[in-house]
Amino acid sequence: MINLDKISLDKETILNATEEIIRRFGPDKANITDVAKLLKVSHAAIYRYYNGKTDLWNAVTERWLTRLHAPSNNILKEDSPADVKLSNLLESFVEAKHHSAINDPEMFANYIKLAQRSMEVIKKGIEEGINSIEKVIVQGITEGIFFTESPYQEARSVYLATSVFIHPNTFEDPDRKQNIESVINLLIKGLKNSN
Repeated sequence: MINLDKISLDKETILNATEEIIRRFGPDKANITDVAKLLKVSHAAIYRYYNGKTDLWNAVTERWLTRLHAPSNNILKEDSPADVKLSNLLESFVEAKHHSAINDPEMFANYIKLAQRSMEVIKKGIEEGINSIEKVIVQGITEGIFFTESPYQEARSVYLATSVFIHPNTFEDPDRKQNIESVINLLIKGLKNSN
């Protein structure tokens, strides 16, 4: 709950209030006026920070994706061989949304709706994921573990091959964990194959 005593308006405060409003009303019914009322500021005050509802909803979605992928960024900093790091990174990618859906199903459903409208934000998130995988593949090439002449293209293929597991339709599959491990192992074997 937002503390309204002597509130200092900034982007973070607005995003927190927007999340609370989206939680209450859902992304379709929530609006900037609701956010302004919660913060006890004028509608125009929100516009000093965000250029309309789409801009604000995109910022909320982007922040959610950033939080979701924070563990992945920590994996990139690990001091481990590229094959281990890639396996950990891919598992982190595919499990992040699954954990969000389990831990906060209401907000997860709202964010899925928001994400469908925030294609530029989603494209940026996908590109960041591909770039993270590419970094690990380049590390693997340097270590002599992975063999490829086009790390970016391989990273894109790896991302696409595992992206099926981030879809909510896969969350209830009893074989999900085993399927994820099988796909990741197959991809890593392919990167290690020098032929």
